Amino acid sequence: MADAPDTDEIHITEDGSLTLKDDVTGELYHNRAGALTEALANFVEPLNLRSLQNETRQLAFLDVCFGLGYNTFVLLNELTKLDLHSDSIKIVAIEKFSKPLLYISRVLNDRRLGELRSSIEEQAKELMSGTFGQWSFSLDGKGGRLAVQFELLQGDLREVVPNLVAHSAGEFDGILHDPFSPRRAPELWTIDLFECYRKLLVPASGKVVTYSSASAVRGGFSKCGMIVRRTPAVGGKSGGTLAMLPRPDGTVSDGLPLLEEEAAKLAGRAGVPYRDATFCKTSAEIMRQREQAQKLQFPTLS
Repeated sequence: MADAPDTDEIHITEDGSLTLKDDVTGELYHNRAGALTEALANFVEPLNLRSLQNETRQLAFLDVCFGLGYNTFVLLNELTKLDLHSDSIKIVAIEKFSKPLLYISRVLNDRRLGELRSSIEEQAKELMSGTFGQWSFSLDGKGGRLAVQFELLQGDLREVVPNLVAHSAGEFDGILHDPFSPRRAPELWTIDLFECYRKLLVPASGKVVTYSSASAVRGGFSKCGMIVRRTPAVGGKSGGTLAMLPRPDGTVSDGLPLLEEEAAKLAGRAGVPYRDATFCKTSAEIMRQREQAQKLQFPTLS
Protein backbone atom coordinates (compact mmCIF):
# COMPACT_ATOMS: atom_id res chain seq x y z
CA MET A 1 0.00 0.00 0.00
CA ALA A 2 1.30 3.47 -0.90
CA ASP A 3 2.45 5.82 1.83
CA ALA A 4 0.18 8.73 2.70
CA PRO A 5 1.15 12.04 1.06
CA ASP A 6 2.94 14.63 3.16
CA THR A 7 0.75 17.73 3.24
CA ASP A 8 3.73 19.82 4.45
CA GLU A 9 5.37 19.38 1.03
CA ILE A 10 2.46 20.92 -0.87
CA HIS A 11 2.83 24.39 -2.40
CA ILE A 12 -0.39 26.15 -3.38
CA THR A 13 -0.04 28.08 -6.65
CA GLU A 14 -1.77 31.34 -7.53
CA ASP A 15 -4.75 29.69 -9.25
CA GLY A 16 -5.44 27.51 -6.21
CA SER A 17 -3.98 24.30 -7.65
CA LEU A 18 -1.11 22.54 -5.89
CA THR A 19 2.45 21.62 -6.76
CA LEU A 20 5.52 20.06 -5.12
CA LYS A 21 9.23 20.85 -4.97
CA ASP A 22 11.62 18.24 -6.31
CA ASP A 23 14.12 17.04 -3.71
CA VAL A 24 16.98 16.65 -6.21
CA THR A 25 16.71 19.68 -8.52
CA GLY A 26 15.04 22.04 -6.05
CA GLU A 27 12.59 23.06 -8.78
CA LEU A 28 8.84 23.30 -8.36
CA TYR A 29 6.89 20.87 -10.50
CA HIS A 30 4.85 23.76 -11.91
CA ASN A 31 4.76 27.49 -12.56
CA ARG A 32 3.86 29.52 -9.45
CA ALA A 33 1.11 31.18 -11.51
CA GLY A 34 -0.80 27.91 -11.33
CA ALA A 35 -0.32 24.22 -12.03
CA LEU A 36 -3.72 23.91 -13.65
CA THR A 37 -3.28 27.19 -15.55
CA GLU A 38 0.10 26.05 -16.87
CA ALA A 39 -1.27 22.67 -17.96
CA LEU A 40 -4.04 24.36 -19.92
CA ALA A 41 -2.06 27.23 -21.50
CA ASN A 42 1.34 25.57 -22.05
CA PHE A 43 0.28 22.05 -22.93
CA VAL A 44 -3.38 21.50 -23.82
CA GLU A 45 -4.45 24.63 -25.68
CA PRO A 46 -1.43 24.56 -28.06
CA LEU A 47 -2.52 21.09 -29.23
CA ASN A 48 -5.57 22.72 -30.87
CA LEU A 49 -7.85 19.83 -29.94
CA ARG A 50 -10.66 21.20 -32.11
CA SER A 51 -8.63 20.18 -35.15
CA LEU A 52 -9.23 16.57 -34.07
CA GLN A 53 -13.02 16.82 -33.73
CA ASN A 54 -13.77 15.13 -37.07
CA GLU A 55 -11.37 12.23 -36.58
CA THR A 56 -13.21 8.90 -36.18
CA ARG A 57 -10.16 6.86 -35.16
CA GLN A 58 -8.87 6.49 -31.62
CA LEU A 59 -7.10 9.65 -30.45
CA ALA A 60 -3.81 9.08 -28.63
CA PHE A 61 -1.60 11.22 -26.39
CA LEU A 62 1.73 10.65 -24.65
CA ASP A 63 2.38 12.42 -21.34
CA VAL A 64 6.11 12.38 -20.60
CA CYS A 65 7.01 12.95 -16.93
CA PHE A 66 3.45 12.60 -15.65
CA GLY A 67 4.24 13.98 -12.18
CA LEU A 68 1.05 15.08 -10.43
CA GLY A 69 -0.98 14.39 -13.57
CA TYR A 70 -2.24 17.89 -14.32
CA ASN A 71 -1.43 17.75 -18.03
CA THR A 72 -3.34 14.52 -18.60
CA PHE A 73 -6.26 15.45 -16.36
CA VAL A 74 -6.72 18.87 -17.96
CA LEU A 75 -6.40 17.26 -21.41
CA LEU A 76 -9.17 14.77 -20.64
CA ASN A 77 -11.30 17.51 -19.11
CA GLU A 78 -11.00 19.62 -22.27
CA LEU A 79 -11.72 16.68 -24.58
CA THR A 80 -15.07 16.12 -22.85
CA LYS A 81 -16.08 19.65 -23.85
CA LEU A 82 -15.72 18.94 -27.58
CA ASP A 83 -18.18 17.33 -29.97
CA LEU A 84 -15.76 14.57 -30.94
CA HIS A 85 -16.57 12.06 -33.67
CA SER A 86 -14.15 9.66 -32.01
CA ASP A 87 -15.39 7.80 -28.96
CA SER A 88 -12.02 6.38 -27.91
CA ILE A 89 -9.05 8.06 -26.21
CA LYS A 90 -5.68 6.47 -25.43
CA ILE A 91 -3.32 7.98 -22.87
CA VAL A 92 0.18 6.66 -22.25
CA ALA A 93 1.91 8.39 -19.33
CA ILE A 94 5.50 7.94 -18.16
CA GLU A 95 6.74 8.71 -14.65
CA LYS A 96 9.96 7.61 -12.98
CA PHE A 97 9.05 8.30 -9.36
CA SER A 98 6.11 7.11 -7.27
CA LYS A 99 6.09 10.08 -4.87
CA PRO A 100 4.07 12.56 -6.98
CA LEU A 101 1.41 9.93 -7.66
CA LEU A 102 0.50 9.95 -3.97
CA TYR A 103 -1.07 13.37 -4.52
CA ILE A 104 -3.37 12.44 -7.41
CA SER A 105 -6.44 12.35 -5.18
CA ARG A 106 -5.62 15.85 -3.92
CA VAL A 107 -5.14 17.10 -7.48
CA LEU A 108 -8.51 15.70 -8.56
CA ASN A 109 -10.21 17.31 -5.56
CA ASP A 110 -10.09 20.57 -7.52
CA ARG A 111 -13.69 21.54 -8.31
CA ARG A 112 -12.64 22.33 -11.91
CA LEU A 113 -11.89 18.62 -12.35
CA GLY A 114 -14.91 17.42 -10.41
CA GLU A 115 -16.63 15.33 -13.09
CA LEU A 116 -13.35 13.71 -14.07
CA ARG A 117 -12.69 12.81 -10.44
CA SER A 118 -16.11 11.18 -10.07
CA SER A 119 -15.54 8.96 -13.11
CA ILE A 120 -12.03 7.92 -12.12
CA GLU A 121 -12.97 7.35 -8.48
CA GLU A 122 -15.85 5.11 -9.54
CA GLN A 123 -14.10 3.18 -12.31
CA ALA A 124 -10.34 3.32 -11.59
CA LYS A 125 -9.82 3.57 -7.83
CA GLU A 126 -6.24 2.31 -7.98
CA LEU A 127 -5.30 5.25 -10.17
CA MET A 128 -6.74 7.57 -7.52
CA SER A 129 -4.48 5.95 -4.94
CA GLY A 130 -1.34 6.59 -7.01
CA THR A 131 -0.64 3.19 -8.53
CA PHE A 132 1.20 2.41 -11.76
CA GLY A 133 -0.79 0.23 -14.15
CA GLN A 134 -3.47 0.15 -16.85
CA TRP A 135 -7.08 1.22 -16.54
CA SER A 136 -10.17 1.62 -18.69
CA PHE A 137 -12.87 4.11 -17.77
CA SER A 138 -15.47 6.19 -19.57
CA LEU A 139 -16.29 9.89 -19.47
CA ASP A 140 -19.37 11.86 -20.47
CA GLY A 141 -18.37 13.95 -23.47
CA LYS A 142 -20.31 16.58 -25.36
CA GLY A 143 -20.59 14.19 -28.31
CA GLY A 144 -21.31 11.09 -26.21
CA ARG A 145 -19.45 8.63 -24.01
CA LEU A 146 -15.68 8.56 -24.34
CA ALA A 147 -13.88 5.28 -23.66
CA VAL A 148 -10.47 6.01 -22.12
CA GLN A 149 -7.58 3.55 -22.14
CA PHE A 150 -5.04 4.84 -19.64
CA GLU A 151 -1.58 3.36 -19.08
CA LEU A 152 0.73 4.79 -16.44
CA LEU A 153 4.25 3.41 -16.89
CA GLN A 154 7.06 3.60 -14.36
CA GLY A 155 10.50 4.09 -15.85
CA ASP A 156 13.20 6.36 -17.21
CA LEU A 157 11.81 8.09 -20.29
CA ARG A 158 15.13 7.47 -22.07
CA GLU A 159 14.36 3.75 -21.87
CA VAL A 160 10.60 3.82 -22.35
CA VAL A 161 10.29 6.24 -25.29
CA PRO A 162 12.70 4.46 -27.69
CA ASN A 163 10.88 1.18 -26.97
CA LEU A 164 7.54 2.81 -27.78
CA VAL A 165 8.77 3.62 -31.29
CA ALA A 166 8.98 -0.10 -32.09
CA HIS A 167 5.23 -0.69 -31.68
CA SER A 168 3.54 2.75 -31.63
CA ALA A 169 5.11 4.67 -34.52
CA GLY A 170 2.77 7.21 -36.12
CA GLU A 171 0.18 6.79 -33.38
CA PHE A 172 0.21 9.88 -31.15
CA ASP A 173 -1.71 13.08 -31.89
CA GLY A 174 0.06 14.94 -29.12
CA ILE A 175 3.11 14.50 -26.91
CA LEU A 176 3.30 16.53 -23.70
CA HIS A 177 6.97 16.84 -22.73
CA ASP A 178 7.30 18.05 -19.13
CA PRO A 179 10.61 17.09 -17.44
CA PHE A 180 12.62 19.38 -15.18
CA SER A 181 14.48 22.17 -16.95
CA PRO A 182 17.20 21.55 -19.60
CA ARG A 183 19.84 23.21 -17.43
CA ARG A 184 19.07 20.73 -14.66
CA ALA A 185 18.45 17.60 -16.75
CA PRO A 186 19.84 18.01 -20.32
CA GLU A 187 19.65 14.24 -20.81
CA LEU A 188 15.85 14.59 -21.03
CA TRP A 189 16.01 17.22 -23.79
CA THR A 190 18.19 15.68 -26.49
CA ILE A 191 17.75 15.67 -30.25
CA ASP A 192 17.87 11.88 -30.06
CA LEU A 193 14.78 11.82 -27.86
CA PHE A 194 13.04 14.32 -30.14
CA GLU A 195 13.78 12.05 -33.12
CA CYS A 196 11.80 9.35 -31.31
CA TYR A 197 8.94 11.79 -30.82
CA ARG A 198 8.94 12.61 -34.53
CA LYS A 199 8.50 8.91 -35.30
CA LEU A 200 5.72 8.51 -32.74
CA LEU A 201 3.59 11.38 -34.04
CA VAL A 202 0.64 11.00 -36.42
CA PRO A 203 2.06 12.06 -39.81
CA ALA A 204 1.36 15.65 -40.89
CA SER A 205 -0.74 16.56 -37.84
CA GLY A 206 1.07 15.39 -34.69
CA LYS A 207 2.44 17.93 -32.21
CA VAL A 208 4.89 18.08 -29.32
CA VAL A 209 4.34 20.71 -26.64
CA THR A 210 6.62 21.78 -23.80
CA TYR A 211 6.98 24.70 -21.42
CA SER A 212 10.65 25.28 -22.32
CA SER A 213 11.69 28.06 -24.69
CA ALA A 214 15.41 27.19 -24.53
CA SER A 215 17.21 27.63 -27.84
CA ALA A 216 18.93 24.25 -27.44
CA VAL A 217 15.52 22.61 -27.15
CA ARG A 218 14.07 24.43 -30.14
CA GLY A 219 17.26 23.71 -32.06
CA GLY A 220 16.82 20.01 -31.38
CA PHE A 221 13.26 20.00 -32.71
CA SER A 222 14.24 22.07 -35.75
CA LYS A 223 17.14 19.81 -36.66
CA CYS A 224 14.72 16.87 -36.49
CA GLY A 225 12.84 18.43 -39.38
CA MET A 226 10.01 19.78 -37.28
CA ILE A 227 8.42 23.22 -37.49
CA VAL A 228 9.06 25.22 -34.31
CA ARG A 229 6.62 27.81 -32.95
CA ARG A 230 6.16 29.45 -29.56
CA THR A 231 3.22 29.31 -27.16
CA PRO A 232 1.82 32.13 -24.98
CA ALA A 233 3.61 33.05 -21.75
CA VAL A 234 2.23 31.88 -18.41
CA GLY A 235 2.96 33.95 -15.31
CA GLY A 236 6.42 35.50 -15.35
CA LYS A 237 7.86 32.93 -17.75
CA SER A 238 8.36 33.30 -21.47
CA GLY A 239 6.21 31.24 -23.79
CA GLY A 240 6.85 27.56 -24.33
CA THR A 241 7.47 25.60 -27.52
CA LEU A 242 5.24 23.84 -30.05
CA ALA A 243 6.95 21.49 -32.51
CA MET A 244 5.00 20.06 -35.44
CA LEU A 245 5.49 17.80 -38.40
CA PRO A 246 5.20 19.75 -41.65
CA ARG A 247 1.94 19.47 -43.55
CA PRO A 248 2.00 18.34 -47.18
CA ASP A 249 1.07 21.86 -48.32
CA GLY A 250 3.63 23.48 -46.04
CA THR A 251 1.08 25.61 -44.18
CA VAL A 252 1.24 26.32 -40.45
CA SER A 253 -1.80 27.49 -38.50
CA ASP A 254 -0.94 26.61 -34.91
CA GLY A 255 1.26 28.41 -32.42
CA LEU A 256 2.87 31.83 -32.63
CA PRO A 257 5.83 32.75 -34.88
CA LEU A 258 9.18 32.95 -33.13
CA LEU A 259 10.27 36.47 -32.26
CA GLU A 260 13.15 37.86 -34.30
CA GLU A 261 15.60 37.47 -31.43
CA GLU A 262 14.40 33.90 -30.78
CA ALA A 263 14.92 32.94 -34.42
CA ALA A 264 18.41 34.47 -34.35
CA LYS A 265 19.39 32.44 -31.29
CA LEU A 266 17.97 29.29 -32.84
CA ALA A 267 20.26 29.71 -35.85
CA GLY A 268 23.31 30.46 -33.74
CA ARG A 269 25.49 29.02 -31.01
CA ALA A 270 22.61 28.82 -28.51
CA GLY A 271 20.58 26.63 -30.90
CA VAL A 272 23.10 23.76 -30.84
CA PRO A 273 21.11 20.83 -29.39
CA TYR A 274 21.93 18.38 -26.64
CA ARG A 275 22.88 14.91 -27.92
CA ASP A 276 22.81 11.44 -26.38
CA ALA A 277 22.62 8.79 -29.11
CA THR A 278 23.08 5.95 -26.60
CA PHE A 279 20.47 7.29 -24.14
CA CYS A 280 22.85 6.64 -21.27
CA LYS A 281 25.21 9.62 -20.97
CA THR A 282 25.36 11.69 -17.79
CA SER A 283 24.29 15.33 -17.64
CA ALA A 284 27.93 16.41 -17.39
CA GLU A 285 28.93 14.38 -20.46
CA ILE A 286 26.06 15.82 -22.50
CA MET A 287 26.92 19.38 -21.48
CA ARG A 288 30.61 18.90 -22.36
CA GLN A 289 29.74 17.40 -25.73
CA ARG A 290 27.45 20.33 -26.53
CA GLU A 291 30.15 22.85 -25.56
CA GLN A 292 32.58 21.12 -27.90
CA ALA A 293 30.02 21.17 -30.73
CA GLN A 294 29.42 24.87 -30.15
CA LYS A 295 33.13 25.61 -30.40
CA LEU A 296 33.45 23.64 -33.62
CA GLN A 297 30.35 25.11 -35.29
CA PHE A 298 30.78 28.65 -34.01
CA PRO A 299 34.49 29.27 -33.32
CA THR A 300 35.23 32.46 -31.43
CA LEU A 301 36.81 35.11 -33.63
CA SER A 302 39.99 36.63 -32.21
